[in-house]
Amino acid sequence: MHNLILNAQTLAPDVAFDARVKAAATAGYRGISIRPSEYNGALKQGLDDAAILELLAANNVEVTEIGLATTWLPGAGGQAGVDADEATLWHMADIFKPRQLNCAMWEKQSLPDMIRGFGVLCDRAAAKDLLVAMEFIPHSGIRDMLIGWQIVNGAARPNGGLIFDTWHFHRGGTVHEAITTVPPEKWFTLQLSDARDVPWPEVREESRHGRLLPGEGVIDFDSIVGRLMGYNAKPTISVEVISDALHRMEPAVAARTAIEPCAALLDRLGVNAPWWK
Repeated sequence: MHNLILNAQTLAPDVAFDARVKAAATAGYRGISIRPSEYNGALKQGLDDAAILELLAANNVEVTEIGLATTWLPGAGGQAGVDADEATLWHMADIFKPRQLNCAMWEKQSLPDMIRGFGVLCDRAAAKDLLVAMEFIPHSGIRDMLIGWQIVNGAARPNGGLIFDTWHFHRGGTVHEAITTVPPEKWFTLQLSDARDVPWPEVREESRHGRLLPGEGVIDFDSIVGRLMGYNAKPTISVEVISDALHRMEPAVAARTAIEPCAALLDRLGVNAPWWK
């Protein structure tokens, strides 16, 4: 057990909820992240909330993260709110009592608007005892770590912080030395995957279909993960290898294939993944 989280997107989107939970448990994950699509899929399977919780408890797996909230500003996605299925996300927060709500922003918005909007989102999440973890994504309105930190720092909410996705950080081009300009306690989650030497023509497509397992690509994990964990940051650690190759595998095989190089990487770096409880 390495206290690792299986990100929802590491498995194919059509994998049934019970298969996700069992695959995570068999491979040795302690937590999973889920989106409204996975929760709604469980309901379509015939599971109610009580049955979902029983399934998680029986497999010793926690839902640690929910999201991805992307429409938390007026004009984003045509509405002001948390997500197109906002009520579902808040219901999931009540059921699973996760650590955090993950968020991003696909459309480019003004920095003052994003700061104000993120503050409002954090305040709403605080009522559910949730952290809010901002994800910077090269093909989004929050394209790199520096912009993400401007938003989180500007909002100045105690429950607001950042996700460090190794793939997004690498493709975003931020210098490694900038990592430690963010206070260590503001790194909420580290997401692990590797990147190819030559980017695809469309970074969005590569992000969704062509990530690599750690060690298969060119990301300098010694530098970025070593730097991140070396100044007392204590993020939870998630395996997020979004890959068509993994999606073609049986869920249990994909979950195991993804966790093995991540666990080996952490062992080599002497990193013990913290847990949030």
